[in-house]
Amino acid sequence: MNKIILVLSIFILVVACGQKNNSKKKNTKDYSEIKDTLTAHISKINEKGKIVGFSVAMVNSTGILYNEGFGLADSTTQKPYSIQTVQPIASISKTLIGLSLFKAQEMGKLNLDEPINKYLPFKVSNPNFPETLITIRQLAIHTSSITDSDSFWESDYILINKDHKKGTGIPDYFNEPKTKISLADFLKSLLTEKGALNNGKSYSVNKPSAKFDYSNVGSNLCALVIESATGIPYQTFTTKYILEPLQMNSSSWTAKYIESKNRSTLYATNEQIMADYTTVGFPASGLITSSTDLGKYLSELIKGYSGNGSLLSKESYNEIFKKQLIKSQLPEGVDANTGIFMDYSKRGIGYNGYDPGVMAYMYFNPESLIGKIVLINTDTDFDEEVRPTLDKIYNILGEYETKLK
Repeated sequence: MNKIILVLSIFILVVACGQKNNSKKKNTKDYSEIKDTLTAHISKINEKGKIVGFSVAMVNSTGILYNEGFGLADSTTQKPYSIQTVQPIASISKTLIGLSLFKAQEMGKLNLDEPINKYLPFKVSNPNFPETLITIRQLAIHTSSITDSDSFWESDYILINKDHKKGTGIPDYFNEPKTKISLADFLKSLLTEKGALNNGKSYSVNKPSAKFDYSNVGSNLCALVIESATGIPYQTFTTKYILEPLQMNSSSWTAKYIESKNRSTLYATNEQIMADYTTVGFPASGLITSSTDLGKYLSELIKGYSGNGSLLSKESYNEIFKKQLIKSQLPEGVDANTGIFMDYSKRGIGYNGYDPGVMAYMYFNPESLIGKIVLINTDTDFDEEVRPTLDKIYNILGEYETKLK
């Protein structure tokens, strides 16, 4: 009798396991079909050739759900743009300043509501309001009254090479190759009274904390505060506390540390190469990464938003994602808001970035907790169809958001 019961039990278990395995196979197959359909839709956009090359990714708190490259990383060699291809991500780089601020605060090295002059190696003060202190938080939410003057834009971009192929796109504000000035000296030159690059327009007429005024200079200054407070170079700090823990092994602030075979060429148009360049103010725009690595980073942000982040405490993440601006600080008619280097927009929570030859989106939906990334290697200023094409790609990802979940 016991043998019969045992045989029946084994039979039932085998059948159940078989059904379970069949169910898994069915789910896997369905999921694969969804991804194939998504790839086909994006491939049709790619065939129009407006963007030379790009990659897209969708993630949740457990990791990457979808990740594909399209087009070319180099049109001359016909090298495909893959999920390992790296390129600058422009202003999305600023989000690392936010995480670094809170890591430094958790280490007891600074406090967001302290004045920046407590840490900087030179004094920064709006000459229109010399008695009003500028705080770290104001830098982080773009209310410091520090502005991006023409002197900044005309000095930030540095050509890497002296000689270029005929027809290469070289914007007028690109500077000839030269010994790169340090971030501290660059900002000192822009922001101090007798600084060589201070043209009298480095500060706004608004009092610190009065108005939101997006500032790359203020963002870079925030990174310098972190460097000065911790005694660790910003590149080293972010690598140690963000890139390495997340195993973002293909990411760097310097192109020379990344395998050249994985780097994308940047393009002014789908027919014109953009000259290679770097920026002095690298913390605000200089991170070089792939959709694979950035997907790991966005997954961590989603976990942090959900209270389960690994890089920072729950309290720190809560403050990063807390809306920081009040209505009077926002431009008239604007209902968007910002956390600590974290934007709230119609695309969700995250950031976007633009630089010559680069456009990037990185956002997540706070309801579905699905994140979407698009990186393109083609400028949006010289062909009016590039930006709408990018938006179309991003919107298609949104259509598949619930299907992949």
